[in-house]
Amino acid sequence: MYKYIRITEHIACKLKPKEAYLFYCLALNADLKTYYSDIKQITLANEYGIKDTDQISDWLYHFQSCGLLTVIKTNIKGQYGRFQRCRYKLNTEHYVLISELLHNEPISRQLKGFLILLKCKCLNGTNTTLYSQNQLANELKIGKSTISNYLSEAESKGYIRRDQKGIHLLRNDIFLIANAPRPDFRKKEAKAVQHAKLRDIIID
Repeated sequence: MYKYIRITEHIACKLKPKEAYLFYCLALNADLKTYYSDIKQITLANEYGIKDTDQISDWLYHFQSCGLLTVIKTNIKGQYGRFQRCRYKLNTEHYVLISELLHNEPISRQLKGFLILLKCKCLNGTNTTLYSQNQLANELKIGKSTISNYLSEAESKGYIRRDQKGIHLLRNDIFLIANAPRPDFRKKEAKAVQHAKLRDIIID
């Protein structure tokens, strides 16, 4: 059974593909119940595939400024003095589910990040988006030519299919067709139950 990671849909339009893939790597190394991660930045850099921990630090700060995670700093007394340890609490509101399999796919980090963003723009509970190529560029705040290149590469490598009905992610083993329940739906359902109870009381 594959491990599926919760990725908040809010990363779309806030993160670039490279950043989206780092957010996925961070979630991959979080507790799957609490979505707290204690991963060290050097370990996260290795997981991501680069050596520049300053770049990782900058991106983590950007995630925090976008409301995608909370950084909790703790002062630790060690053998060689005091230092700060960071713990990350990831935002999982309105999430999609993406398998750990994506991490080892033989494609670039940029394309992995783009596929993650594309999943976030799919209709709820599907692997299909109805956005056109130009609309997708506007939604993700990515250049139209760049979007075109990503889509062409993803299609040629068997990750998506395009037709008159939209753009479809093909790897259901990676992109699970299931989403978190929408809070608005739950509120509507709760109100409907309350109204039904009131109606029954009035009738009685």
